[in-house]
Amino acid sequence: MAIQCYPKFLHRFKKLIGDRNNGDDDIQSRDTPMILRYFCCPDYLRISVIDWKSEKECKLSVLKTLKRAYFVGCCNGLALFTSDNPSRVHIVVNPLSCNMATIYGPFKGGDPCGFFFHPSAKEYRILNVRKIEKDKYEYHVYLFGTNKWRKIPDPYFKYEPTRHWSRRKKGQKTVNGNPAIVNDALHWDIGAIMVFDMISEEFTLRSAPFKETKGRKYVTRHLSANEDRLCYCHLGCEEPLMDVWIMEDYEKWCWVKKYVVDLDFDMNMYPMESDFRFTTLSEIMGYVTIVGTHNNELVLFWKRRGMFSCRLGFNTVKKIPLRKSEMDWHMHEFNWLCGFEIYSAI
Repeated sequence: MAIQCYPKFLHRFKKLIGDRNNGDDDIQSRDTPMILRYFCCPDYLRISVIDWKSEKECKLSVLKTLKRAYFVGCCNGLALFTSDNPSRVHIVVNPLSCNMATIYGPFKGGDPCGFFFHPSAKEYRILNVRKIEKDKYEYHVYLFGTNKWRKIPDPYFKYEPTRHWSRRKKGQKTVNGNPAIVNDALHWDIGAIMVFDMISEEFTLRSAPFKETKGRKYVTRHLSANEDRLCYCHLGCEEPLMDVWIMEDYEKWCWVKKYVVDLDFDMNMYPMESDFRFTTLSEIMGYVTIVGTHNNELVLFWKRRGMFSCRLGFNTVKKIPLRKSEMDWHMHEFNWLCGFEIYSAI
């Protein structure tokens, strides 16, 4: 549903969204996914958008004032970041038009864990989580229409989205604020699938496509949206094969393992960096990060090898060109501060 249809929203965010006819029509019309690239270290936040031909950096001067920021999520061409320096602030950025909006709060703190467009209220919202005690978390939402935070009707839930180690503060973890959004709901992989209904503002816990065997190791897994359906990717340690599960029936919660992606890429065609030393194929697999899925394209970032797009169902691979950057070495060391995300312009 195009957000241009809602005058109330456009009045609030006209500057933020910008003009569609800003010279990026060729980028926006492509079927292949665009990629948001972000560096949140060491000095300040840097953002760029990659298509298959070029990389456009967002030149907002205010980004240089954000000394510690991390990526939360994307929605309809807008990206949400949060920072605790110089103050606790959330930043919504349009990377193509280079416009932004700033949100403070909530009053008692916490972490943003979801950024979404409400289908009935026709406004963007931010979901925030704060730990109260063990196995008890409190949730608030920020309403862009009223510019206010409020508790959800039943604000307490036993679970929170998965956290990852962060460099914001020693020993602190950063919450996963980028859920898969389908069927008017936010979905996080926490072992099971944690679900937040946008309309009822209720949480539920649903089953993952399969149960992890106790002691069974995996390289990586990722929950995303692909053509308005949940998509769950899982890469184990035994073989260079990635299982891709698709939600065939949301109401019945029916998962189907639809694709198997062969990651045994030709080393002559797609070599590792010359200074990289490895002993086993399993070690190479440990450098794979799932960026996301879009229109049946699975995008992977392979440290010290590059970025790739795999066409699901065809096992065809294309390498996505990346602009050389002084920040490239950070991509090898700090997943929680640097990364990529599937990006869809509005």
